[in-house]
Amino acid sequence: MFARSILTITALIAVAPLAAQSADKNDPAHQAADAREVPQTQSLNNQVGGAIAQAQTNNAVAAAQNEINQEQYAADKAAYEQALRDHHREVLSTDATFIRQQQAYALAMRDWRAQVAMCKKGYKSACDLPAPDPMKYM
Repeated sequence: MFARSILTITALIAVAPLAAQSADKNDPAHQAADAREVPQTQSLNNQVGGAIAQAQTNNAVAAAQNEINQEQYAADKAAYEQALRDHHREVLSTDATFIRQQQAYALAMRDWRAQVAMCKKGYKSACDLPAPDPMKYM
């Protein structure tokens, strides 16, 4: 009996909203309520529409600014990469020059040592020669 009462109450609770929705919308009370609510509903809809339009405008401005920022970033990145390439080229050039200078100095020192050895062996002409100039070996 108790279970049947609970089942009946549950059925009534489920059916009550359906009964309320099927009321006649043309009755005077319903029409009066609509007449009071329509201006407020329209005002709220207009506010929401305005907010949506403003958000879309803000999004468009942000998207345009992001595009400008991306272009500037790409230009900055390209300039940085070019500067790296230029620096690398200068380093290679400096390194190559340094290597040539080292080699020229080593060759001049080799010839100077040979000249000193000849001088120590008694060859007077070797003693009278000037020291080798590394610039002549480059």
